[in-house]
Amino acid sequence: MSKTLKPLGEFEQIAQIMAPLAEQAEGAFGLSDDAAVFSHAPHQEIVVTTDTLIADVHFFAEDSPEDIAHKLLGVNLSDLASMGAKPLHYTLNASYPKNITSQWLTRFASSLHALQKHYGLSLLGGDTTRTTGPLILSLTAYGLIEKGKCLRRNGARAGDLICVSGTIGDGALGLKVAKGEIEDTSQHLLTRYHHPQPRCALGQELLGHATACMDISDGLVGDLEHLIKQSACGADIDLTKIPLSDAAQNCLQKDSSLFSVVLSGGDDYELLFTIPKEKEINLFKIKEKSQTDLTVIGKITTDLELRLYQEGGHLFNLETTGYRHF
Repeated sequence: MSKTLKPLGEFEQIAQIMAPLAEQAEGAFGLSDDAAVFSHAPHQEIVVTTDTLIADVHFFAEDSPEDIAHKLLGVNLSDLASMGAKPLHYTLNASYPKNITSQWLTRFASSLHALQKHYGLSLLGGDTTRTTGPLILSLTAYGLIEKGKCLRRNGARAGDLICVSGTIGDGALGLKVAKGEIEDTSQHLLTRYHHPQPRCALGQELLGHATACMDISDGLVGDLEHLIKQSACGADIDLTKIPLSDAAQNCLQKDSSLFSVVLSGGDDYELLFTIPKEKEINLFKIKEKSQTDLTVIGKITTDLELRLYQEGGHLFNLETTGYRHF
């Protein structure tokens, strides 16, 4: 029979569980002070992003602490990747319900540690509270980039190629697997839903090449709409070029209506970017350096309209283009 550990108080949690995550951040002072301090070189800028995840809204309350930690840090790293920033630090605010135990926190912190080690960042600090509501986690990530070099959504120009990394639709289909609505014996889709793969190396390799970039969090089509709106342009997309995993293709063979989910479901956390036609030759080198698959799926146009073309050149009508929070 396993021994039940005595619940830790707030300061014991910080000292024993969370402080090791801050060991590599000199200015975090082992989480022993009221605030943290960090500096950067004069020629660099700090990129800041934040996300809040709420149980049974952004993840299932019964999800493992490892999966929750991976998604929490992963989605923020994806935002840094979309700007071309190198990850540096993060802060974490957590509101824990009474059922969160010290064992749960240890597993949660262990998953954060593995991911932060892989991407080269560390915890600076944060805040911990109790709540009578659901588990709420808010993470703010900081990255560094050379001054004036960050990737934006507003730089796409007519004639640019539209590209995506990895495969599209796995996260959205993975959510359906988690809900029991579809099956995937390979477990690939469920893994992709729980464990986003932030494309930090790719984002940094796109600096000086991409004209616009963003991560795909709310659905490929919906996020592309944001990009072309910010860039005051239009887009033509060849749907036959959308890269799909084997698991996604298997699902579509069983139910072709799921293609709309692939296009609009979200949770991909791949990068969507544009690159001048004359720089297409650089995509192979970018792919090799970042070790990330890249696919050209369309081009930027002048007429402020997004068109989706099916096989044979027929227009595809998509009723819901992306996830909306409100």
